[in-house]
Formats: sequence, C-alpha cells, structure tokens
Amino acid sequence: MMPDHMDANPQQCLTLTQGPHRLRVGPAAGGRILDWISELPGGPRDWLVPIQAQAWPAHEWPKGGLFPLSPFSNRIRNARLHWADREIRIQPLHGQAHALHGQAQRMAWDVLDATASQATLSTRLLAGEDGWPWAWSLQQTIRLSADGQLDIELALRNDDTQPMPAGLGLHPYFTASSVHTLAGKDWAHDQELALFPRPNRQTRWQRSDHTWTTFLSGWPGQADIIWSDGPGLTLQARGPLDHLVLHCNAGRYLCVEPATHVCDAVNLAAAGIPGTGLQTLAPGETLTVGMTLSIRP
Repeated sequence: MMPDHMDANPQQCLTLTQGPHRLRVGPAAGGRILDWISELPGGPRDWLVPIQAQAWPAHEWPKGGLFPLSPFSNRIRNARLHWADREIRIQPLHGQAHALHGQAQRMAWDVLDATASQATLSTRLLAGEDGWPWAWSLQQTIRLSADGQLDIELALRNDDTQPMPAGLGLHPYFTASSVHTLAGKDWAHDQELALFPRPNRQTRWQRSDHTWTTFLSGWPGQADIIWSDGPGLTLQARGPLDHLVLHCNAGRYLCVEPATHVCDAVNLAAAGIPGTGLQTLAPGETLTVGMTLSIRP
C-alpha cells in the first residue's frame, strides 16, 4: 500500500541552486518540485505556486508546485479501465468517483543522484497496488541551468510480463496570467471528462476568477507562459506529449500540462474514439518524455 502521508519537510528536501535561481524537490512528497524562484531585476519571482505545507495526507495535496503524471494523466472515469476486453477497477481519488493523475504523485521517490544543479529520482509500483494490475518503474531527472532554464525528463518502463496501457505528463501550477499556443483540436468534455475532439480556433487563454478546463491536442509542443509584467516562460515539450491540459481554478493558478494522451484515453480508445494518444508499452519497453521551461525576456 502507498503511504497515507507525504513529507515536504524542508529538512527532507533537495535544493537546486544556480546563480539567482533556486528550486526545491520533495522526494518523499511524490517527487514534486515544491517551489521555483528566480531573483529578477524587478524582484523575486515565484514561477510556480509555492507549497508551504510540511506534511499532508496524500488525498489532500495542496495545489502548487510541479509533479509527474504516471502511469496516466488526468481522470479515468469511475476509476474503471476498459482494456483487453475486461474491466479493471483501480483506486479512485479520495472522496471522488474517478481516478486522477496516476499513482506516482503519491509515492515516495528514491534519490539516485543529486548535485547543486541536477537531481535524478526513481520510484516503482508493484503489480496490484491501488488496483493497477501492472508493475512499472519511473525515473525523473530535474536540471536547473545558470540562466534559469528548468528541464525535466521522465522515463516510464513497463516492468510487467504483460502489455500495459501507459501515459505520462507534467503538472505545473503557474502563477502566470495567461498562456498562448496553437492547437488543432479542442476536446468537448463533461465535468472534466473528455468526450470527443472538435476543431480549435482559440490561441490564448487567460487566468480568470472562474474555474475552467480545456483539453487540447495537435499542438506544436511549444507554449508561451505570460505574466502581467516582467519576463515570461517558454514551454517546450519533447517526446510524444501531443496533448495539453489547461486549467484555472477560481483565479488561484494557471496549469499548463503537457501529456501523452487526453483525459480518460483508455476508455475513449476502447469506445472507438480516435486520436486519444493512448500508449501501449510491451514488457520491458520504456516511454520517455521531457519538458523545458526557459525564461523569456
């Protein structure tokens, strides 16, 4: 069983520092980046909503930081996978009907290597934990450069003897005011569960006082993250991160989440909906993705 509590105690965190740029990682807190700060000419900038909590129940994650999504992104309807002509029940998010964001966000991670500018962590799920039938392992490498560039790479390996439905993504909570990108498709959704793709014409999304979610696909793997004043960020995805989730919660943050598949992809694919991005990993196969965030004047 996974631990009921995640640890974000500063004494248990890794700190990466390069010049005026600093970030903290909580290995025992789901391998999450807890904060990322740059000292800019106009003053300090929290690029991410910082996490102040030192410990919390796993099902009450504070909304902030940046964490990996594995082995799936976003929701699985009613926590049931329709896969290979069978229905598989997995653990839903506490207090809700659906599974959300995968198990990696609630797992303790081992530190394989750490320097002043880079950390490599790993975690492993045994077959059957949280109802997920397949064993897998995940490695995460976080790099911070002298110019403030943040790079994250994820590698998910199927450690099971059977093929596994798989997905990866990254979930940052930005303090930004808007995001600009191009995308060919916008997915209709009902209560944040994707239904089907349709043409998209919008290119800019604004953080606002109301809560909204957008599922995009067919984007070029690049987005501009914009603040109301001062520098912004350029997000560059690599690997099959062909989908993008945008989310704003009552104006508190702006999430820009590259992912390999759309929300509830495994069930949509089983229903014959095309373009879900669902991956299938053969035994021993690895899925690798990455994201770079670069400071833009």
